[in-house]
Amino acid sequence: MTESAGLSRPLIALSVLAIAMAALVYLLLLPFLHPIFFALVLAIAAQPLFHGLSARLKRPALSALLTTLLMIVAVLVPLAMLTVTIINEATSTYNQLAQQSAEKGGWGQYLNDLLDPPVQWVAAQTGMPAPNVQALVLQRMQSLSTSLLQWSGSLLGNLTSTLGDLVLSLFVMFFLFLEGNAIWAGILRWMPLPESRTRELLQTISDAIVANVYGFIAVGAAQGVLTGLAFWFTGLHAPFLWGSVAAICSLLPLAGTAIVWGPAALILLAHGAWGKALFMLLWGVLAISMSDNIVRPLVLSGRTEMNTLVVFFALMGGLQAFGFIGLFAGPVIFSVAIAVFRMLREEYTQPMVELEIKQT
Repeated sequence: MTESAGLSRPLIALSVLAIAMAALVYLLLLPFLHPIFFALVLAIAAQPLFHGLSARLKRPALSALLTTLLMIVAVLVPLAMLTVTIINEATSTYNQLAQQSAEKGGWGQYLNDLLDPPVQWVAAQTGMPAPNVQALVLQRMQSLSTSLLQWSGSLLGNLTSTLGDLVLSLFVMFFLFLEGNAIWAGILRWMPLPESRTRELLQTISDAIVANVYGFIAVGAAQGVLTGLAFWFTGLHAPFLWGSVAAICSLLPLAGTAIVWGPAALILLAHGAWGKALFMLLWGVLAISMSDNIVRPLVLSGRTEMNTLVVFFALMGGLQAFGFIGLFAGPVIFSVAIAVFRMLREEYTQPMVELEIKQT
């Protein structure tokens, strides 16, 4: 009894100390969790590229450096080209709108003429006086513009922090490539699970990350192209600009690309283009929004066990809990949870099955 108690005291003390140290390490890493997780996402998504370079060059450090540089080029070059194109189209659109507003007596009169048809329609349907409807719409637009200005100011204010996080993510990603095998072996050695179960969990995490990264890219590209085509077909300005905005908005669950094609349909309606407005609405609902249900399952096929409803709550919950990075963290957490419960069921049912076999 004394020997057992003597053995348990060091174990208890070490356990308490381990928990305390884990909490302290968490506090130290807390400010860097987002860039670390982002680096992990990029490193896992680029593993095929890294392994291909490693097989050819036979030099892990050079392969890790080249993969990191290629990831930088793959992200920054298209982003720079996209930014230049968006700025050009945004400038062209603003100049056209400014010219149209000047011809109609200024921005105020231009907005009044633009809003008048839908305001009259809403007034006729609801019985509200048209001036009240117009005042309400202008109030909402002013509130939205104020929110957008505040968001833009916050974005510019956080630009330095964002660039710092990006540099840190690239630094961490390089070492994840370089030390990937050692990290993998360490996890297998330290996890208090059979090696097969640990490998299964790690594979689940990898599949979830790869599926979501490729899924976001595929859905964003598809919905961006479909939105741009709709703007081009209906004659709206800057189809490339709004297609790019739609591709970014496709990351947002629930609202998504409706933020782009919904107002576009209202603008067409305001100009009296009923047929084009109806086409934009139907195209947005049936083609743009529904493409998510076609493209994403094709990309996720065989990689995750989550259906569309679970993916939706994983994205919404991740976004609410962790911000933008939660769009990746949410599905990973759900995937790991599903895998853990499946393993638990298998571990629980296996002894019972073996016992039944012995009894028979």
